[in-house]
Amino acid sequence: MSTKWKVVELDVCESTFNVARKEQPWTIVTAERQLKGRGRFNRSWFGEVGGLWATYNLPLAPQANRHWGLLPLVAGVAIIKCLKPYNIKGLRLRWPNDVLVGRDKLAGILVERPSATMASIGIGINMFNDIESFRGKTTDTPTRLADLLYTCPMVGKFSKQLADALAETFNLFVSQGIEALRDDLMAAWGEPLPVVAITDTERYCGHFIGVEGDGSPILRKADGTTITVPGITVNRMKELI
Repeated sequence: MSTKWKVVELDVCESTFNVARKEQPWTIVTAERQLKGRGRFNRSWFGEVGGLWATYNLPLAPQANRHWGLLPLVAGVAIIKCLKPYNIKGLRLRWPNDVLVGRDKLAGILVERPSATMASIGIGINMFNDIESFRGKTTDTPTRLADLLYTCPMVGKFSKQLADALAETFNLFVSQGIEALRDDLMAAWGEPLPVVAITDTERYCGHFIGVEGDGSPILRKADGTTITVPGITVNRMKELI
């Protein structure tokens, strides 16, 4: 792992976010067990022993307001890169912050900005943790790496590999923008899928085919035309499969 990272390892905490917000950029906070992990819209995240529960702090320029909202995509690319050598069939991203295997959820990403100069990227990955205990209690059916791989990497080792992949992907994004990740993103989405993008006032249906430069989803409608739904307005994008 790159020597630039400081690592804070905890046995248990309410949320790695809560600890990380008091740390500096280039700090990783990991916990063997999270008591009150959370996802988007304050949804509960189960964080039992055996999974990767970590928050990675990254530096932001004060003027980076228009960029930091793209960091879930940056983190998604980093996770896919780390998992690519394992040749997991059906591995893909779901806009904006989930890693799936087929239709099952392997990992989630949540980004917060505790200060003008730092973003905190929370990543939860099911690895060896007991997923049967919360099966049926979540929107998505869970899956875990231990059931997908003949030899699953250890949690600590994979966390450090992910740290390096995240740093590399983040630095590329900062220097060249989201366009530098376009090919990786397009490959990570997989085949175009029918979706509905839900905002406070509208429901937009079509096939998800990628994102604009600001991370907003692009949908191809039934008549062949495309529409970009401003990402900031989307409460949820549901796959119709």
